[in-house]
Amino acid sequence: NRMMPFIMGVLLFMGIMTGGQGLLTSTVEEKSSRVVEVLLAAVSSLELMWGKLLGQLGVGLVMMAVYVGVGVLALLQFAMFGLIDSMLILWLFLFFLMAYLVFGALMMAVGAAVNQMADAQSLMGPIMILLIVPYIATAMIGNAPDSAFAVISSFVPPINGFTMMARLASTSPPPLWQVLLSLVLGVLAAVIAVWFASKVFRVGLLMHGKPPSFATLVKWARMG
Repeated sequence: NRMMPFIMGVLLFMGIMTGGQGLLTSTVEEKSSRVVEVLLAAVSSLELMWGKLLGQLGVGLVMMAVYVGVGVLALLQFAMFGLIDSMLILWLFLFFLMAYLVFGALMMAVGAAVNQMADAQSLMGPIMILLIVPYIATAMIGNAPDSAFAVISSFVPPINGFTMMARLASTSPPPLWQVLLSLVLGVLAAVIAVWFASKVFRVGLLMHGKPPSFATLVKWARMG
């Protein structure tokens, strides 16, 4: 039971990285090779973005389902399935969906803004910090799920997915209203992230030259 918060963090992290890294890499490769110009002749930038986002979401969901399925089978094999609440699996997929849309959209926006992977490193730094720090903190949050830090961070996107899953998997899960509020706030953050990515995606795909800063991405979003 003490390992469950960290396990939830690992599953979220792996799912987000699998989908998000795929979005970043494929977008940069398509832009640098000019393939994206051919694609935009057949579909709109918004259709292309949603196709990539949902396609990689499918990959992440399949990977999550495989790992969760293997874990459940292992628990059943040793008659230990009672160690976890079956609702925990539902919450895991819901919070994964929320977190994936936020981080996946941001990674795809970075991919559309740069011309090669080396240029993406500076823009990816803050995103990776927001992803790695809450992942590392899941074990600590699981040990103190009712601490002020754990409760407050449960309502701060985009780290709230990791925090809330760690609290749900702990020995002192939060009340339902906190879980639902965290989920709603996460969905709102996902809507904003996808909106931002759609604006940057449309402007950045056909731009070449010096890699932009975050301030430039915000400018693109305003003019997109």
